[in-house]
Amino acid sequence: MKFSRPLIAAAALACVAGAKKPTIDLRVHAEGTEAEAPTFAIPATLLNGRPAFLQRMPLATQSEIEAIYPFAAADGSQGVYLKLDQHGSRLLQQHSMSQQGKMLAVMLNGRMVSNLLVDRPIADGIVAVPRGLTPEDIAVLTSAFPVLGQEGTKIKR
Repeated sequence: MKFSRPLIAAAALACVAGAKKPTIDLRVHAEGTEAEAPTFAIPATLLNGRPAFLQRMPLATQSEIEAIYPFAAADGSQGVYLKLDQHGSRLLQQHSMSQQGKMLAVMLNGRMVSNLLVDRPIADGIVAVPRGLTPEDIAVLTSAFPVLGQEGTKIKR
């Protein structure tokens, strides 16, 4: 079987381009109930040690993130604001209007990094992760998403 040079070059470029892509799995899971388990919710332990159930289907994922804004947290770790796109913003607003008093769990690459109490409707589409991220986490996030205010800069995912 013969391959043309352009085809080989394109395949090589795809492999090289794929190697630079950071591994990122960012999910925001809503708190569920024990009655939803095991089909729709899974048991989890929140960062404060409280047992809870998290809905299996995430409320938002990395595909709904439009931009981020990293910052230094008071405890020495890092935090980040996640600006969701229109779809994610709408889901977050609907959820926050009906589920006040429940928790959201932010997961980054399989690690729970923040638990957020839904205490008011969120109409601006911004999820604040106030602390718990490492400089390496921020480096992965900034390589995958534009920083807020620089959304016109196209980053390939």
